[in-house]
Amino acid sequence: MSQSFNNALEGIIYTLKTERNIRVHFLVGVLVIAGSLFLNIDRSDLVLIILSVAFVLVTELINTAVEKALDLMTTAYHPLAKLVKDISAGAVFIAAITAVIVGYLVLFKDLKPHIFSAIRAVKGSPEYVTLISFTLVIVVVILGKVLLGRGAPLHGGMPSGHSAVSFAVFAIVTLVTENPLVSVLVFLLALIIADARIRRGVHTWREIVAGAMLGIGLVTLNYWLFLT
Repeated sequence: MSQSFNNALEGIIYTLKTERNIRVHFLVGVLVIAGSLFLNIDRSDLVLIILSVAFVLVTELINTAVEKALDLMTTAYHPLAKLVKDISAGAVFIAAITAVIVGYLVLFKDLKPHIFSAIRAVKGSPEYVTLISFTLVIVVVILGKVLLGRGAPLHGGMPSGHSAVSFAVFAIVTLVTENPLVSVLVFLLALIIADARIRRGVHTWREIVAGAMLGIGLVTLNYWLFLT
Protein backbone atom coordinates (compact mmCIF):
# COMPACT_ATOMS: atom_id res chain seq x y z
CA MET A 1 0.00 0.00 0.00
CA SER A 2 2.77 2.43 0.97
CA GLN A 3 4.62 1.69 -2.28
CA SER A 4 1.46 2.53 -4.27
CA PHE A 5 1.24 5.89 -2.50
CA ASN A 6 4.93 6.53 -3.19
CA ASN A 7 4.50 5.72 -6.87
CA ALA A 8 1.49 8.01 -7.11
CA LEU A 9 3.35 10.88 -5.42
CA GLU A 10 6.37 10.35 -7.68
CA GLY A 11 4.11 10.62 -10.72
CA ILE A 12 2.56 13.84 -9.45
CA ILE A 13 5.95 15.33 -8.55
CA TYR A 14 7.40 14.36 -11.95
CA THR A 15 4.50 16.04 -13.75
CA LEU A 16 4.84 19.18 -11.65
CA LYS A 17 8.56 19.33 -12.43
CA THR A 18 8.29 18.75 -16.17
CA GLU A 19 4.94 20.24 -17.24
CA ARG A 20 4.54 24.02 -17.08
CA ASN A 21 0.75 23.99 -17.51
CA ILE A 22 0.07 21.83 -14.48
CA ARG A 23 2.38 24.02 -12.38
CA VAL A 24 0.32 27.06 -13.36
CA HIS A 25 -2.97 25.26 -12.69
CA PHE A 26 -1.68 23.93 -9.37
CA LEU A 27 -0.57 27.39 -8.20
CA VAL A 28 -3.84 29.01 -9.29
CA GLY A 29 -5.80 26.23 -7.61
CA VAL A 30 -3.94 26.67 -4.32
CA LEU A 31 -4.50 30.45 -4.43
CA VAL A 32 -8.21 30.04 -5.21
CA ILE A 33 -8.74 27.54 -2.39
CA ALA A 34 -6.77 29.73 0.03
CA GLY A 35 -8.83 32.76 -1.05
CA SER A 36 -12.03 30.78 -0.57
CA LEU A 37 -11.01 29.91 2.99
CA PHE A 38 -10.17 33.56 3.63
CA LEU A 39 -13.61 34.63 2.37
CA ASN A 40 -15.24 32.04 4.65
CA ILE A 41 -17.61 30.77 1.96
CA ASP A 42 -20.20 28.04 2.56
CA ARG A 43 -18.91 24.50 2.98
CA SER A 44 -20.86 23.26 -0.07
CA ASP A 45 -19.36 26.05 -2.21
CA LEU A 46 -15.88 25.20 -0.92
CA VAL A 47 -16.42 21.56 -1.89
CA LEU A 48 -17.36 22.68 -5.42
CA ILE A 49 -14.20 24.79 -5.66
CA ILE A 50 -11.97 21.94 -4.44
CA LEU A 51 -13.60 19.43 -6.82
CA SER A 52 -13.20 21.83 -9.76
CA VAL A 53 -9.50 22.34 -8.99
CA ALA A 54 -9.00 18.59 -8.56
CA PHE A 55 -10.83 17.96 -11.86
CA VAL A 56 -8.42 20.25 -13.72
CA LEU A 57 -5.34 18.68 -12.12
CA VAL A 58 -6.57 15.12 -12.80
CA THR A 59 -7.16 15.89 -16.48
CA GLU A 60 -3.69 17.45 -16.66
CA LEU A 61 -2.18 14.26 -15.21
CA ILE A 62 -4.12 12.10 -17.67
CA ASN A 63 -3.08 14.36 -20.54
CA THR A 64 0.58 14.04 -19.55
CA ALA A 65 0.26 10.25 -19.22
CA VAL A 66 -1.30 10.00 -22.70
CA GLU A 67 1.45 12.14 -24.23
CA LYS A 68 4.22 10.10 -22.59
CA ALA A 69 2.60 6.81 -23.68
CA LEU A 70 2.38 8.03 -27.28
CA ASP A 71 5.99 9.24 -27.21
CA LEU A 72 7.00 5.79 -25.94
CA MET A 73 5.13 4.03 -28.73
CA THR A 74 6.45 6.11 -31.61
CA THR A 75 8.96 8.87 -32.26
CA ALA A 76 7.77 9.51 -35.81
CA TYR A 77 4.98 11.96 -36.59
CA HIS A 78 1.60 10.32 -37.06
CA PRO A 79 -1.70 12.18 -37.58
CA LEU A 80 -3.58 9.80 -35.26
CA ALA A 81 -1.05 10.37 -32.48
CA LYS A 82 -1.48 14.12 -32.92
CA LEU A 83 -5.26 13.69 -32.85
CA VAL A 84 -5.11 11.74 -29.58
CA LYS A 85 -2.91 14.44 -28.01
CA ASP A 86 -5.30 17.14 -29.22
CA ILE A 87 -8.28 15.29 -27.74
CA SER A 88 -6.60 14.88 -24.35
CA ALA A 89 -5.59 18.56 -24.41
CA GLY A 90 -9.23 19.38 -25.22
CA ALA A 91 -10.29 17.52 -22.08
CA VAL A 92 -7.98 19.74 -20.03
CA PHE A 93 -9.40 22.83 -21.74
CA ILE A 94 -12.99 21.84 -20.93
CA ALA A 95 -12.03 21.12 -17.32
CA ALA A 96 -10.31 24.51 -16.99
CA ILE A 97 -13.28 26.38 -18.50
CA THR A 98 -15.66 24.52 -16.17
CA ALA A 99 -13.50 25.42 -13.17
CA VAL A 100 -13.47 29.09 -14.17
CA ILE A 101 -17.27 29.14 -14.50
CA VAL A 102 -17.74 27.40 -11.14
CA GLY A 103 -15.27 29.76 -9.50
CA TYR A 104 -17.05 32.79 -10.92
CA LEU A 105 -20.52 31.62 -9.87
CA VAL A 106 -19.37 30.65 -6.37
CA LEU A 107 -16.94 33.45 -5.54
CA PHE A 108 -18.36 36.52 -7.26
CA LYS A 109 -21.14 37.07 -4.72
CA ASP A 110 -18.56 37.02 -1.92
CA LEU A 111 -15.99 39.09 -3.79
CA LYS A 112 -18.45 41.73 -5.06
CA PRO A 113 -18.49 43.94 -1.91
CA HIS A 114 -14.68 43.73 -1.59
CA ILE A 115 -14.24 44.68 -5.27
CA PHE A 116 -16.44 47.76 -4.96
CA SER A 117 -14.79 48.87 -1.72
CA ALA A 118 -11.37 48.49 -3.38
CA ILE A 119 -12.52 50.59 -6.34
CA ARG A 120 -13.77 53.31 -3.99
CA ALA A 121 -10.43 53.29 -2.13
CA VAL A 122 -8.44 53.53 -5.39
CA LYS A 123 -10.57 56.39 -6.69
CA GLY A 124 -9.67 58.50 -3.69
CA SER A 125 -5.96 57.70 -3.55
CA PRO A 126 -3.34 58.96 -6.05
CA GLU A 127 -0.82 56.58 -4.44
CA TYR A 128 -2.86 53.53 -5.45
CA VAL A 129 -3.37 54.92 -8.95
CA THR A 130 0.39 55.48 -9.29
CA LEU A 131 1.14 51.91 -8.21
CA ILE A 132 -1.48 50.51 -10.59
CA SER A 133 -0.12 52.64 -13.43
CA PHE A 134 3.47 51.45 -12.90
CA THR A 135 2.38 47.82 -12.69
CA LEU A 136 0.19 48.12 -15.77
CA VAL A 137 2.98 49.74 -17.82
CA ILE A 138 5.43 46.96 -16.94
CA VAL A 139 2.90 44.19 -17.63
CA VAL A 140 1.86 45.67 -20.99
CA VAL A 141 5.51 46.12 -22.03
CA ILE A 142 6.33 42.49 -21.25
CA LEU A 143 3.16 41.23 -22.97
CA GLY A 144 3.93 43.38 -26.01
CA LYS A 145 7.42 41.90 -26.33
CA VAL A 146 6.09 38.36 -25.92
CA LEU A 147 3.28 38.82 -28.45
CA LEU A 148 5.47 40.61 -31.00
CA GLY A 149 8.34 38.16 -30.45
CA ARG A 150 10.94 40.91 -30.40
CA GLY A 151 13.54 41.06 -27.63
CA ALA A 152 13.62 39.46 -24.20
CA PRO A 153 10.93 40.43 -21.66
CA LEU A 154 13.40 42.61 -19.75
CA HIS A 155 15.88 43.56 -22.48
CA GLY A 156 15.50 45.08 -25.93
CA GLY A 157 12.56 44.65 -28.26
CA MET A 158 9.31 46.48 -28.97
CA PRO A 159 8.35 48.53 -27.01
CA SER A 160 11.18 49.90 -24.91
CA GLY A 161 10.56 49.17 -21.22
CA HIS A 162 13.03 51.82 -20.01
CA SER A 163 11.35 54.41 -22.19
CA ALA A 164 7.87 53.37 -21.07
CA VAL A 165 8.76 53.57 -17.35
CA SER A 166 10.73 56.84 -17.73
CA PHE A 167 7.94 58.65 -19.53
CA ALA A 168 5.37 57.11 -17.18
CA VAL A 169 7.28 58.81 -14.34
CA PHE A 170 7.19 62.04 -16.33
CA ALA A 171 3.42 61.75 -16.76
CA ILE A 172 2.88 60.96 -13.06
CA VAL A 173 5.04 63.90 -11.91
CA THR A 174 3.22 66.23 -14.33
CA LEU A 175 -0.23 65.14 -13.16
CA VAL A 176 0.58 65.08 -9.43
CA THR A 177 2.80 68.13 -8.94
CA GLU A 178 1.34 70.42 -11.65
CA ASN A 179 4.73 72.17 -11.55
CA PRO A 180 6.02 73.02 -15.07
CA LEU A 181 9.67 73.31 -13.99
CA VAL A 182 9.71 69.89 -12.30
CA SER A 183 7.90 68.38 -15.29
CA VAL A 184 10.48 69.77 -17.72
CA LEU A 185 13.37 68.42 -15.62
CA VAL A 186 11.83 64.94 -15.41
CA PHE A 187 11.08 65.04 -19.14
CA LEU A 188 14.76 65.81 -19.84
CA LEU A 189 15.81 62.89 -17.64
CA ALA A 190 13.47 60.61 -19.58
CA LEU A 191 15.01 61.83 -22.85
CA ILE A 192 18.52 61.13 -21.51
CA ILE A 193 17.52 57.58 -20.60
CA ALA A 194 15.92 57.04 -24.01
CA ASP A 195 18.98 58.43 -25.80
CA ALA A 196 21.27 56.15 -23.79
CA ARG A 197 19.27 53.09 -24.86
CA ILE A 198 19.62 54.10 -28.50
CA ARG A 199 23.35 54.85 -28.23
CA ARG A 200 23.97 51.41 -26.72
CA GLY A 201 22.14 49.79 -29.61
CA VAL A 202 19.54 48.22 -27.34
CA HIS A 203 16.57 49.99 -28.97
CA THR A 204 15.62 51.83 -32.14
CA TRP A 205 13.85 55.20 -32.23
CA ARG A 206 10.57 53.45 -33.08
CA GLU A 207 10.83 51.25 -29.98
CA ILE A 208 11.70 54.28 -27.82
CA VAL A 209 8.77 56.32 -29.15
CA ALA A 210 6.38 53.39 -28.75
CA GLY A 211 7.51 52.95 -25.14
CA ALA A 212 7.13 56.67 -24.40
CA MET A 213 3.63 56.79 -25.88
CA LEU A 214 2.67 53.66 -23.97
CA GLY A 215 3.93 54.99 -20.63
CA ILE A 216 2.32 58.42 -20.98
CA GLY A 217 -0.90 56.98 -22.41
CA LEU A 218 -1.49 54.36 -19.72
CA VAL A 219 -0.73 56.75 -16.85
CA THR A 220 -2.97 59.46 -18.28
CA LEU A 221 -5.78 56.96 -18.87
CA ASN A 222 -5.56 55.61 -15.30
CA TYR A 223 -5.58 59.08 -13.73
CA TRP A 224 -8.51 60.09 -15.91
CA LEU A 225 -10.49 56.96 -14.99
CA PHE A 226 -9.83 57.00 -11.24
CA LEU A 227 -9.17 60.59 -10.22
CA THR A 228 -11.52 62.70 -12.34
